[in-house]
Amino acid sequence: MEHDENHGGGPRSVPPGSAADGAVLRTSSAVTIGWVTIAAAVVVAALVVLQVPPAGAVRMVGLPAFIGVVGWSCYLRPRVHLREHGVHVVNILRTYDVPFSRVTDLDLRLGVTLVTDTGRKIGVWSLPHTGRRARREGLSRGVVEPHTAAEVDRVVTAHARWQSTGHTAGSGSDRPVDHHGAAIVTRVQVVPLALCILTAVWALWGLGYISGL
Repeated sequence: MEHDENHGGGPRSVPPGSAADGAVLRTSSAVTIGWVTIAAAVVVAALVVLQVPPAGAVRMVGLPAFIGVVGWSCYLRPRVHLREHGVHVVNILRTYDVPFSRVTDLDLRLGVTLVTDTGRKIGVWSLPHTGRRARREGLSRGVVEPHTAAEVDRVVTAHARWQSTGHTAGSGSDRPVDHHGAAIVTRVQVVPLALCILTAVWALWGLGYISGL
């Protein structure tokens, strides 16, 4: 666990998954891709078990296992917890507790990127750039226009709402926030990395078996 540069550790927000958490955000397309990837991996693993002798099946199942773990790590696990005074960002290998008092800008060019008062940029893996979409006008003409996902809009709205309520040091708020005291807490997540490495080695073991057939 690490704190941002030279900033003390303020009171930590509620743990992820508790009843006090706000909305949990990730794009529907990410969820769809994640579950489709896992379902495909399960189908491939089942076919391998049914058609390959047990000794070979144990090795060959490593490849669909790796694909399923990648689908979970990259698409289902990443998310954003909206909270009253900030966000809890879950990326593939790290999590971040970011108070709104430390966020100076939201860069939306490549998805949501939190820009802090120290110039640090924290990308939000679960809310990527959604590009453009076509909108039909009349009977014959189509217009391509920028499209922002509803989940991205909710993060922007939450940050704007926090700013509009005057949550700054000395503002007279019921819960004043010290702009230079609230810490950005970063944690490294070992489990996704370990699972990816183990299943990758398993998959390579299986590919070695296939090449020897």
